[in-house]
Amino acid sequence: MDFKHDLLLIDLEMTGLDSTRHEIIQLAGILLDKKTLKEIKVFNYFVKPARFKNRDPKSMAVNKIKLGQLQNSPSITAVIKHFNKAFNPKEVILTFYGGLLDMDFLRLAYKKAKVKWEFDYHYFNLWAFFYGFLAAKNQLKNSKKFTGFTLDELMKKHKVNVSGARHDGLFDCRVEAEVLRKIIKK
Repeated sequence: MDFKHDLLLIDLEMTGLDSTRHEIIQLAGILLDKKTLKEIKVFNYFVKPARFKNRDPKSMAVNKIKLGQLQNSPSITAVIKHFNKAFNPKEVILTFYGGLLDMDFLRLAYKKAKVKWEFDYHYFNLWAFFYGFLAAKNQLKNSKKFTGFTLDELMKKHKVNVSGARHDGLFDCRVEAEVLRKIIKK
């Protein structure tokens, strides 16, 4: 499978799920070659929070990021400017796993940084792609979960072995990329 442009797979960690109250504390991305899906470039920055007091304890328990890890990190404005320079938005397909929550946070961060959003309005949602694949193969077995699968279950099913910790943005990008490669091979 060849894509028209390289895939920019992103993953964000935030202090919560409400984009009006919470903020990005990690922005990770992996640029994947449009033909081979091999990793071309990596982006991984923690972000110094401006409103850490607004954090949601449940979200912070999931991502396990502590304030001490963030205190010497750049601002969201600096990270967005660097991210935008690292990847030409006009030459990539913005790719993510899951809902549009990461996209909402990323768009707001671009607005706050006063950086023009130049990504194409077409996105590649890996969750929807994986769901379609699993549904077509009648492999949505867990009816107790809304999706019928988790990323951890996909890792196990497709024997994805990537070192790192779940809910670290870069680790999750690498896992999602490897699952994508394995599914496309099928």
